[in-house]
Amino acid sequence: MSEAKMIIIGPEKLVSIFAVFGVEVRPVSDAKEAFEVFIRVQNEYSLIVVLESVAEKILQNVKENLPLILPDTFSHEKKSEKALRRLFEKILGVDLLAEGEGYYGR
Repeated sequence: MSEAKMIIIGPEKLVSIFAVFGVEVRPVSDAKEAFEVFIRVQNEYSLIVVLESVAEKILQNVKENLPLILPDTFSHEKKSEKALRRLFEKILGVDLLAEGEGYYGR
């Protein structure tokens, strides 16, 4: 990988707009297809963005070098927030996104 390359994987209706700006896109129809594309391209790109509505299989099967998961208009499950929460807990041992008695919870 000699130069920094970026790709966005997601539903065609959502990723096509990024192609207008010169970003490489891979339209997919479901999580299975997104996982297959991710596996094929993971060593070719320095930044892989996967839209949340098709990221489920990637989040279930990939443990290292996760792509950047972005929420989109087709997802309502907050998968990216849950993945970030698990990552913070693993690294810091604290749930930074927890609601409750912190400074802002008073």
